[in-house]
Amino acid sequence: MIAESSQLETRLKGLVRVPEDDLARALLFFTPVFFKKTEYLLSQDQVSNQLYFINSGLVKSYLLQDGKEHIRQFAAENDFIVDLQSFLSRQKTSFFIQALEDTAALAISFDNLNMLFESSFHFMKLGKTLADQSAISLIRRSVSLVKDDAKKRYADFMKERPGLVQRVPQFMIASYLGITPESLSRIRKEMVHG
Repeated sequence: MIAESSQLETRLKGLVRVPEDDLARALLFFTPVFFKKTEYLLSQDQVSNQLYFINSGLVKSYLLQDGKEHIRQFAAENDFIVDLQSFLSRQKTSFFIQALEDTAALAISFDNLNMLFESSFHFMKLGKTLADQSAISLIRRSVSLVKDDAKKRYADFMKERPGLVQRVPQFMIASYLGITPESLSRIRKEMVHG
């Protein structure tokens, strides 16, 4: 478990200052899990019971409407992923979370996470920090989808997640950006040619 949790330990230390003994105890609540490419971490109409930290690999979160995927999030190394609404409300999710690559992750259950939050002020602060970051990211994305043109959204995606451009199929990036694959292809050509 030591090697599997070292990335998570580093990530948590970067978010909030937590005493070493508290952090060591918290890491014991995380369970190593592995998902093969195309395997689901969460399916529509389930209740999201696990928060995942990605050690290696890549997953996507998406909504399916009229047979079309609307991608909400990509999560790669050192990212957390969960359907926060379902996780917190204990209601069924409308989303899918699916592995795009073989993915090694650490999972913590809703009950264990709440137990950690109740056990220490430091973990309550950590939970607030993660929730704040998630809310800010969601708001920023919502504003961008309304305010920014497709070219700016793609440029921002490349700047913020440069490693994903080569790992994620272009049609999925287009879905995430809220544009057609043809539009993305045109934007990429324009950017290459100046």
